[in-house]
Amino acid sequence: MPAFPSKPQPKSSGASSDRRGSRRFWSLALACLLGLGANSGNAQDNSPEDDELRTRVEELERTNRDLIRALRDQHGLDLDDQEDDESTEGGLQYYEIADKADDKKKDDSGKGTEKKEKKESKPEDEWYEVGSDLSMSASWNNGLELATKNKDFRVHVGGRTQFDSSWFAVPENVNDDPTLRNPIRDGVDFRRARLRVDGTMWEQIEWAAEFDFVNSAGATSAFPGVTNANSLVAPTDLWWTFTKLPVVGNMRVGNQKEPIGFEHLTSSRFLNFMERSFNQDAFYGGFVNGFSPGIQFFDTAFEERTTWALGVFKPSNNLFGYSVDNGTYSITGRLTWLPWYVDDGRGLLHLGASARQVGMENSTYRWRTRGPERAGLSALWPLYADTGIIEGDNMQQYNFEMASVLGPWTFAAEYLINPIHNAAFYNKPTVGTAIYQGGYVEALYFLTGEFREYRRAGGSFERVIPHENAFFTNSGDGTTGGLGAWQIGFRYNYLDLNDKGLNGGILHDYTAGLNWFLNPNMKVQFNYSITDRQSIIAKHDGVIQGFGMRLAHDF
Repeated sequence: MPAFPSKPQPKSSGASSDRRGSRRFWSLALACLLGLGANSGNAQDNSPEDDELRTRVEELERTNRDLIRALRDQHGLDLDDQEDDESTEGGLQYYEIADKADDKKKDDSGKGTEKKEKKESKPEDEWYEVGSDLSMSASWNNGLELATKNKDFRVHVGGRTQFDSSWFAVPENVNDDPTLRNPIRDGVDFRRARLRVDGTMWEQIEWAAEFDFVNSAGATSAFPGVTNANSLVAPTDLWWTFTKLPVVGNMRVGNQKEPIGFEHLTSSRFLNFMERSFNQDAFYGGFVNGFSPGIQFFDTAFEERTTWALGVFKPSNNLFGYSVDNGTYSITGRLTWLPWYVDDGRGLLHLGASARQVGMENSTYRWRTRGPERAGLSALWPLYADTGIIEGDNMQQYNFEMASVLGPWTFAAEYLINPIHNAAFYNKPTVGTAIYQGGYVEALYFLTGEFREYRRAGGSFERVIPHENAFFTNSGDGTTGGLGAWQIGFRYNYLDLNDKGLNGGILHDYTAGLNWFLNPNMKVQFNYSITDRQSIIAKHDGVIQGFGMRLAHDF
């Protein structure tokens, strides 16, 4: 951890003590003069000079009394218990009044601060009327946020952009494979360009409206494949959440992620590698960006050691959150557990399982995935594995997940199995139950000592906060800078879409990654992958090498 300088101690003010010492000096001098005058009067007979001196002393005494009254009135001091006669003996001297005035100012200032602190530090259990104070203040919380004092109304304005560049080394026999749909080429693209507004209203209702501006799938079904190269706007998170409900905790309605898969539920802002594993594309929703319209109930338990979620959704094969198929629904649930959690997440073990019962839209479905690096609009991405259209009655997906943080080390692994009942190629005889499967295991290490943040309320990884931001600039002493956070990682990624002749290919991928977090809102990612691709046409088997770079920004 970087060493921070200790807070400078406030310096004592010598002005007040010097002022008081000066007052006392002149008071003592005045007393000496008065004493000398009195002694002279006793030792000698009265003379004109004595009368003149006595007159001057009396004038000084009257002036002194006037000064005392003026100071008292100016500072509002309570001096009624003091003598206020022709003599100052036994009363307050002017310097004592000044000292009391200083003390009163300090007391009043302290009382004001104490009153202000007392007003601001409202007890958590103190009642207040929701919406009674609608004035908002702005702050930066890794994004622009406007909120009322009680947080019963809040608005966050944000977004994300991810700019990718990719290069490939592909054998000719692999690139000639017609099952790729499109050849593998070098290129650039904006992987995501999203704008988001989310917030809270009336304390209990949370909402989000997020739209992605770089989609290239048509509004019709994604089957058997769309090659439209136009970029379209589509919703991602578009929902309302009713919180603090009895028994169920929270209810979310709208376009949202179904509760299945650890990396699926981790935001694309916080991914360890440029792309999620093959499971995301093949099983969780490559045709819908991973979002489905539906209703979900979720909450935490046992001091956020456990999370649970259960929802009913309407599966679709388009990006726009609609479906007109009769009787097709999915029921999805997830349960996670933190058996070990220490040091605010610097050490943890996460275990979880999720399941999904799915009705197949029009009794058909398609399993396919793209590569670990991608270039161009999504409709033009090559398909590393693809089953084509499969018919079936229904299917289930069972997912098992593990994640762990050990200081700068991060580990994660998932495995999914997907049986399809009465499966068959389109308009072909059934082969019974076909089973597809996939999974990954990954390990990462922070070279600069950070640890992977974990969100207990959602059971997923969170934003990385570097110990210091990355910067390089001129200063008065020359150049200065910061490193940011650096992380290295490795992932093995596996997908098997071959079973009972309903084949889509098998993939084994090995990806090495380097992540440079410039600050909490920006990072640069470098990925190098080697993918062993077993095509459904044997002569097109081969190894694909890819190198990708991403500049990502979110707020």
